[in-house]
Formats: sequence, structure tokens, C-alpha cells
Amino acid sequence: MGGTRYIGGEAPGQGRYALAEMVGRGGFATVWRARSVDGKKGYFRGGREVAVKVIPVYSYGERSRALREGQIAEGLKHPNIVETLEVIPGDLEVYLVTEFVRGDPLDVAARHYRMDDVIDSLVQILSALEYAHSRGIIHRDIKPQNALVDGRGRVKLTDFGVAYRAGDTRLTQVGYAVGTPGYIAPEILDGENPTELTDIYAVGATARALLARQPEEPPPRLLEFVNRATSPNPDHRPKGAGAALKLLTGRRDSTGAQKTRVVDKAPNKGGGGGYLGHVLRAVNGIVAGWLGYLVAGLLLNDAASLGVAAGFGVLGYLLPRLGALGVIVALAVALARNGQISFGLAALLPAVGGLWVAAGSVSGGTSRLPLGPLLSIPLAGVGLGAGLPLLFGALMRPLGAVPSAAMGAASLVVYDLAWEDGALPYLGLSLGNLPLGAGPAEFLRQGEALVGAYPSLGLLAVLWAVMAGVVSAAEWVGQWALGLVVAVGGGVLGYALAVSETPAALSEAMTSLGLAAIMYGAIRFLSSRAGG
Repeated sequence: MGGTRYIGGEAPGQGRYALAEMVGRGGFATVWRARSVDGKKGYFRGGREVAVKVIPVYSYGERSRALREGQIAEGLKHPNIVETLEVIPGDLEVYLVTEFVRGDPLDVAARHYRMDDVIDSLVQILSALEYAHSRGIIHRDIKPQNALVDGRGRVKLTDFGVAYRAGDTRLTQVGYAVGTPGYIAPEILDGENPTELTDIYAVGATARALLARQPEEPPPRLLEFVNRATSPNPDHRPKGAGAALKLLTGRRDSTGAQKTRVVDKAPNKGGGGGYLGHVLRAVNGIVAGWLGYLVAGLLLNDAASLGVAAGFGVLGYLLPRLGALGVIVALAVALARNGQISFGLAALLPAVGGLWVAAGSVSGGTSRLPLGPLLSIPLAGVGLGAGLPLLFGALMRPLGAVPSAAMGAASLVVYDLAWEDGALPYLGLSLGNLPLGAGPAEFLRQGEALVGAYPSLGLLAVLWAVMAGVVSAAEWVGQWALGLVVAVGGGVLGYALAVSETPAALSEAMTSLGLAAIMYGAIRFLSSRAGG
């Protein structure tokens, strides 16, 4: 620690923060990763990781500018703005201490974005600007490099170094344009004062830069937003960040300057094109490969089965929905040719699968993991089936997690009634097998009769859906630990009071859910620690 540089202290070698490594350099400042080394301030815990922007000052004017940036940023508290914790004036430098955002600039993170992720990032930027504008702050340098994306997909505006605050004396000479070429509104180049519409133009230019990486055509609403936001005539632009949000999202009302919008995609939650999007696709590919292996095992030899499994696995990863439809159709054909189901049921499988895949288009998570409900079958085989709702809650937004979990319960029940001995895990019921040689109508009629006679069959699907929704909602607002506790506690009560018919079944459900909860909690805790 002898070479460690400290700041915020009254003597050399002392201070409240120890600078660890430089993580960024600009034309006028450097940014360091640092740690607090004492707890004198109530909201600092010893060892907390922070970022420190070091601004050299060589004149009174430069010092005033640096302190002004810190004062402006200190007054902004919003989920989509990097929080400034402290401003420390030094003799030759000013230090801005902020939260440390472990992630990438938006231009880097957007390399793997899909269209919905682009729109979501713009919504977050506009939400931050609506809040800042309501406090008289114009950012003046909106661009992808000044928006950081953390590990959960949340976009945070940073660098208010050239921000304009209503009532402040203009610090730049008339005719001198502040900002980055390509993102500066035309009226600024003509010497006019910055306004909210200055930032709106920069958001439009940011959208245009992000869309340059997209292989598909932007939807009409997004295209209209870009064209209007980047209009050379300020009168043609949305009249503020709230109006821009309304134009971009179609909301009847804006978010409101006093409201905060928490966007959490854990990482890129909801199946964004980043890390989590690849996880969802990978899981879908694994399930597709497993089903492909089963299909090939019914029709081909073992050597060919591995090739078919690999092919379906790759297809399930690259084109999840097409892969899901392909493997469902192949499975129906294989089961029918092998005499395990009637041709009527063979036609029912692709029909139900097609409806599910089509419905999944409304949720990014479901569209990338359409085969997810079938995970309940192998997971139940290794004693983790009851934990499927936790998995869906961690990977998907509520819109995808809730129906996927319910479908997972239905898949498990149908599988056990159709191909196993009819003894249902977690329920304690032994109902025998459904008639697989009958037609779809008879199959559905008997299934309906079973649900009517044994309500716990339907209650299992409801319980799984609720648990997945609780976990997903908690992930969404950044309270995963609370969500885990509520979901597991509610799940145990649900099994005990409504689902499990025997003590043995309840014990099996609690063991499965407990193991899954321990695994989820450990992984989530370690990932949150790794992410700072």
C-alpha cells in the first residue's frame, strides 16, 4: 500500500479514499476506481467501491467549472443518473466521488442489442433527462459514451461537466459550441443558448448511432422519433423529454418529472441482446438438443442421434422460435411413427407448440426460451423441478416468467400422466396414464375431467406462476433477496395448504424448492458481489 494514492485527507498518506487504478481518461480529467477507507460519513461504509473523477485545475476559472460540475451532479438523484457522492476540492485538483458503475459505455453494450433493447435504453435516457430538465439542468453532451450500462442493463447518464443550469452565467463564449460533433443541435452551432430541445436532438442522434448497428428496419414509431428529434428546426422536435417519451413509447402520459423509472434487466433482463440474451438462447439450445436426441433415438441409431441433437441445439440457439417449432414437429412425428401416440395427438402437439411460440413474441425472454417449460421434466428427474419458477423469475421479466412457469407445471403433469407411471411429483397423486391412442378431443376431455376432480393439478400451475412472478418482479426492482424469501416462503405454504396431498409429496417439494433456492441465492449473491 506504500504507493497507494489517497485523497480527502488532511495529511499526505491519509484520506477517505484510496485510488486503485485508472479506468478512464478524457481531455480534461481522469477517472479512477477507488475504495473508501473509513466510515466517518454516515453513508460510506469502509471498503465501498467508488469512482473518482480527478479534474486538474490551473486557474480560478477552471476550479469554478470543476466545482460547478460537482454541485450540479450532487443535486441529481435518479436511477438513470450516476450518483455523485461527494465533491472534494484540492489545491491543484478537484475530485468528484461517484458510485462505481461496473459495466460498459452504451456504444459498447449496444453491440449485442436487439431493437427492443435500443428502445429501452433510449427510454431510460429520456427518463433521466425529464428529471434533470425539471430541475433546470441541460446536459449538453448526450452521446452513447456518456451513458453507462451496468450489469443489470440499467443505463446511467454521466459527465455533467458542460451542463447548463438555469440562472447560471454562461461559461462559454458566444459562437463556441459545447458538445460532441454529430450530437450538437444545429441551433447551438448558430450561437443560440442551450435548451431542453438541445438534449432531445442529442438523444435522437444517439438513437441514430445505435440503429446503425441494427440489421433490421426500425419500427415506424422509433423511426418517427429519430426523424423528429433530429430535425434541424427545433419547433419540429418533441417539446421536452416527457413528450419525447410519449412519442417513443406511445404512452398516454409521460413518466412525470418527479417519478423515477427503475429499469432492471439483469444483465439485460428480459432477454436483451446482451449477456442474458445469450444465456436464454443457450438454455433453449440445450433443451432443443436434448429433444432432438430423443427424437433421433426413436428413429435412428446412436451415432446419428448425436448429429441430430447437435443440429437442433445450434438451431435452438441461433433461431429459438424456429428451432422450437422444428423440434416439436419432429417429436410429434417420431412419437406417432413409433406408435406412442395417435396421429390426432401428433397433430395437437405442433398446434399447441405453435400457439405458445407465437404468444411468446410479446416477451423477449419467452421468445428466446420458448422450450423453457419443458425444462421441468429433466429438472424434476434430478430433484430440482420445484425450482423452475425461480429460474424463470431470474431469467425473464414477469410477462414471460409467469406463463412460462405455468406451462412448465402443465408440461410436467402431462409428461407424467402420458409417459410415466402417473405418479405426480410434489402432489402425491397417482392417477394412471392418459389414453395416448385416443384423439385430441378425448385426450383433452379426460384431462379436463382430471383437473376438475383434482384441483391441485391446476393449483400447481398457479403456484409456479406466482412464484416466478414474485422473483421476476423482485429482480426487476433490484430486490432479489427479498423476492427469493417471499417466493420460497409462499411456495412452501402453497404446497402445504393447497398442492401437496401427502406428507411425502410435501417433503419432496420442500427439498426440491430448498435446493433450488440455495443454488439461486448463492449464484445471485456471488454475481452481485462480483458486480460491486
